[in-house]
Amino acid sequence: MKIVLAVFFIIAFTSGTGLSITLDEAIKRAVDGSYLLKEQKEVVNSYRFSYISTIDPYLPRVDIQSSYIRSLNSSTSVSSYSNFSSASNAGSSLDAYTFAGSVSYRIFDGGERYAKRKGSYSLLEREKERYKGIHQDVLFNIKSAFYTALGSRLVVEKRQEAFSTAERIYNLTVARYREGITKKSDVLQAEVRMTTSKIDVQRAEREYEKALEDLKSLIFMKVGERTDAEGPLEAPAYSPHYESLVERALRLKPEIITQEKEIERLNMAYVEKRSAWFPRIDAELQQTRQDRRFFPEGRSDSFMINFSFPLFDGVGRHYNMQGALSNVNAAKQRLEETKRTVGLDIIKAIKDYELTLANVSLYKELVREATTTFNQLLGEYRVGKGDILSLLQSEKDLATAKENEVEALYRANVALSYLQKVAYIYDE
Repeated sequence: MKIVLAVFFIIAFTSGTGLSITLDEAIKRAVDGSYLLKEQKEVVNSYRFSYISTIDPYLPRVDIQSSYIRSLNSSTSVSSYSNFSSASNAGSSLDAYTFAGSVSYRIFDGGERYAKRKGSYSLLEREKERYKGIHQDVLFNIKSAFYTALGSRLVVEKRQEAFSTAERIYNLTVARYREGITKKSDVLQAEVRMTTSKIDVQRAEREYEKALEDLKSLIFMKVGERTDAEGPLEAPAYSPHYESLVERALRLKPEIITQEKEIERLNMAYVEKRSAWFPRIDAELQQTRQDRRFFPEGRSDSFMINFSFPLFDGVGRHYNMQGALSNVNAAKQRLEETKRTVGLDIIKAIKDYELTLANVSLYKELVREATTTFNQLLGEYRVGKGDILSLLQSEKDLATAKENEVEALYRANVALSYLQKVAYIYDE
């Protein structure tokens, strides 16, 4: 019986306890389950297959062809359709069966094959960099949601502390009122503050619940599942250096490399358009069999070198080249704009990060001062000195300072996460 009760107690206890999740676990779940990352991975695979297929023009081509010809003119024999001069085997038959096989290879195409293959490779590399950029966004979103949830949980704890303190002041005031030391208005003032603190706790709990829903959505937990953000919330120790961050971002940031790969692709598109100004040279080895039988035996072998060049086909070749060149120039301007935006985002992120660190220091000092003031006023109030309004205001200031310190801490971590995002320093 005792064992059954113990098991029941354990089940009841664990069923009401939420699963605590750390930042590392949240990141792992978010990355493993991200639909955006899975989608982009399939896009990368698609471009990889397209790149592999561009090897075909470099390989010889083998074709076979079979046909049946029926002459509708009684005076025409199979020899009229034959590729060889002797048609002794055909006689005057009106039926002709043909089987042909050929092996061809393009010797020269003005760089068209190279341009298509190189351009396809640039597309593949571009999509790989986009995958890194999406991965970067996923990391920032999960870090931001985690620190917000963790900060919201600590705000709940701070407000619970404030409620406990307000409740102690209320009980102290009621006891002093019963002894005839304080007035009824003092009791009412303390009760109002205690009730206000209770309302603040409920509001903080609702904000924490909403923050948890954001976090659970990013780590693919169901709405009904319970969890808590777990981990230390401390001031970041990272010291950014603008010049080194910008220099590194211009070399490694996915947005920059993506645009560089786009320029490479457009350059290859220009080479492809330019190839229209060069001749095409093809070599072909062909064997043809044709006579009146279903399995023809009349055989003709040939080897051909084909040379083709359009002397005039309008003005399209020229203007297609000009359009491709304009696309390259436009992409270069886009690259410079991207670089400018990256530098601006980094300096703004550094300023925000430094401001949050300054706020953390200021609120830590404010908490220390508010704690000293509150303890002094509480001690005076206990011995009959001071008034209830000063004590309640001091307690409220202390509670606000503690909340602001927590908010400054998680905002500093979010600001660092954003700086990591815009400067691409996740691997450090």
